[in-house]
Amino acid sequence: MSQLKASKQRTQQAIEQLSSQLYDELGQSTLKHWLADDKVARKLDQKIQEWAFQAKSNLDQQHPYLTEQQQLEGWLAQDCFDYGQLKQLSTDYTAFMQTLGVPELTEFWQNAANSSSFSPQSIQLQSVLLKEKWQRKLTEAIAHWEFEQLRLQRDAFLDEIKDFLATLSKMAKHHDSLGFETGIFIDYSKGRLTEQDMQHFEQWANFLEQDQELKRLCRMIGSAQPNLPRKRMSAQQSISPDVLMHEQAAHEEITGIKLAQDLSLALPSELALLADPDLQILFDLKFLEANLMSFNMQGQQSGRVIEDPHHAKKRMGQKGPMVVCLDTSGSMNGQPELISKAICLYLSIQALREKRAMYLVNFSTNITALNLQQEGSLDDVIHFLGQSFHGGTDIIPAMQHAVEMIQQPSFTQADIVVISDFIMGQLTEDLMQEITALKQQGNGFYAVAIGNFRLDHLDESLFDHQWVYQSATGEVHKIQP
Repeated sequence: MSQLKASKQRTQQAIEQLSSQLYDELGQSTLKHWLADDKVARKLDQKIQEWAFQAKSNLDQQHPYLTEQQQLEGWLAQDCFDYGQLKQLSTDYTAFMQTLGVPELTEFWQNAANSSSFSPQSIQLQSVLLKEKWQRKLTEAIAHWEFEQLRLQRDAFLDEIKDFLATLSKMAKHHDSLGFETGIFIDYSKGRLTEQDMQHFEQWANFLEQDQELKRLCRMIGSAQPNLPRKRMSAQQSISPDVLMHEQAAHEEITGIKLAQDLSLALPSELALLADPDLQILFDLKFLEANLMSFNMQGQQSGRVIEDPHHAKKRMGQKGPMVVCLDTSGSMNGQPELISKAICLYLSIQALREKRAMYLVNFSTNITALNLQQEGSLDDVIHFLGQSFHGGTDIIPAMQHAVEMIQQPSFTQADIVVISDFIMGQLTEDLMQEITALKQQGNGFYAVAIGNFRLDHLDESLFDHQWVYQSATGEVHKIQP
């Protein structure tokens, strides 16, 4: 057990030494400026600790000398040897040395193992020396193997860290156009972006960087919920039965003490200050600062609470969840698709930054989906947006899926945004009735058309707000419903 404990200590020391070397090599690279960033430094510490733990686990699971070590531990537990046992010990040791590619026993050990004329004391001495020699060689072999394995793992991990920092450098160049800090990438990246993922990311980011109108459109979509009025829908107001409500203006009973500026409610001890000329100034100061100790009076009166569902979210002043349906059909191929994905990237980053629930639906004739609330990874978003169908256009499955999604508890009061060229058919009557009911409950429906198309062929009551991005001119037009 002491041998095993010493081996673990050597392994831990080797890992610590290689971890230190990782920092040294990063400090000498062109990416060293990231080490001065507190958030990046903490992320690197976490990654290196995870690597060290995984490296140690890998060593424990892949040990190539486990059989020889168990064999030796069996011999070490034996104190007394006879000639036959000494011979078997030397045979096992010879086999171990052969696995290392080292010559067999020296002539002395061979002669000793083949001689039956040795005294019992000599046999005991030779067995002790042979066990010590085996233990030393095994320790050296294990240490050498562990160091080589750790070195290989460290080199692979160093390449991974450099890729991570290089990717961070590329993304940091676009933080203004995408409206995010490098901390968003650090917090929400799994560090698994491929070269193709980065090419897509830079394409979308470049569109936003070069087209201010497109970026303005993204901001309007992202803030549509709290800032833009919706169509008025006929809906019954929710009126509660008569209830008793606390009313501060109804001075019926004393409920406590408060600081105020009301002379009629001031405590007698405060009014007594006016009787002393020296304390009148103190009373005046307390009155001006509204710090007079006063009775807190409260009563009750009957009334009703009227609830308007259309303004429930606006009173909260917060942006709710969002479901974005992205058209990647054949008619969107090329620049329209790149533009629409740039919009989705911007909205996704803002959702991650604001911790806002968001659900992406990629549709053509089929659909795929990504829930940012569950995945929560920028890597997943970029990889998801890199997928395309390039088939026909069928909005019905996408809208049905989106409608089902916003009825989930975590997406209550969500907005649905459809980004497409809208070369498609109409929705079914049943689906339109579902949408109408959801709009009466406060859900918003928005459309972003990419290209020189209008939405006249769709039901005019479907969307609360409709924008057209003219890809040829880079202009954004809002269609009045």
